[in-house]
Amino acid sequence: MKIAVAGAGAMGCRFGGTLAEAGHDVLLLDGWQEHVDTINASGLRITDERGSRVVRVPAKPFPASADDRSDLVIVFGKATQTAEVASAVGTAVGADTLVLTLQNGLGNLEVLGEYVPEDRLLAGTTTFGTELLGPGCIRALGYGETVFGALGQGHQRAVAKVRIALAQAGIAVRACSDPRATIWAKVAFNCVMNSLCSLGSIPVSALALYDGFDSLAGSILEEVVAVATAEGVTVDADSVLALIKSQFSPSASGDHVASMLQDLMNGRPTEIAHLNGAIASRALAHGLAAPVNATITHLIQLLEATWPRRVAHPTDDTR
Repeated sequence: MKIAVAGAGAMGCRFGGTLAEAGHDVLLLDGWQEHVDTINASGLRITDERGSRVVRVPAKPFPASADDRSDLVIVFGKATQTAEVASAVGTAVGADTLVLTLQNGLGNLEVLGEYVPEDRLLAGTTTFGTELLGPGCIRALGYGETVFGALGQGHQRAVAKVRIALAQAGIAVRACSDPRATIWAKVAFNCVMNSLCSLGSIPVSALALYDGFDSLAGSILEEVVAVATAEGVTVDADSVLALIKSQFSPSASGDHVASMLQDLMNGRPTEIAHLNGAIASRALAHGLAAPVNATITHLIQLLEATWPRRVAHPTDDTR
């Protein structure tokens, strides 16, 4: 397939590089010029448990051109940039192009729906752990699963086509009948995982060191489930909690630095408004209370505003 990856950050590069290695005609599209230039000059460097390798895959800065029209566009941009990315990649979307979003957070489908007809819009999630180490360089941590489906009815042929392409590239993938439920489950996952790792400035595995983790995670998930239910979506809190805890192992994503913490560390806006913030605001709209998610949102926003002033090492003024 001819595939364009819109938003070639950590995850976009991991998928794009993997699909390119499998023989697909892949183009990485991104707004970071140095990143694009490095990939074109030196290749995409991927470090994983097998070592380090370079994948030759072309990259271009946004916006896409008519020459970039693809069979499949995979959207990986931050939720805060969905409208910008969708506009910039529009010319790569032809009359038969499928668009698959594997982004984090709520609100992406509504934005993409303004640019892509529902009958060609696929949506889902992925639990792969990946870090962007610098221009043209990523670290792939452990393995996860990618789950997606069609928003419209009767589009199983499109789902099967994309699923086969991903599976043949060695990506663990599964089709689902209700992508909205899958997205909400991932939102619940990230409302706990991303936010708590960011507040603690810790890798995923360190969450297991806190004896009160189950109780804290449960209070977050209880509010997410209530809002999801109000919007007609079922979220199984026990399954989400089990999935989170399965990631503590280094063989999964235990050594992973959550994407929200990566954003804080690199001075980028986080996706908090599309995760815990979205739960808090949607709860309000439904006449529900979500004080835990609202507080977490404020705390992450406090970190965003003050990160350069953080105390990296304690000082002892008595010495």
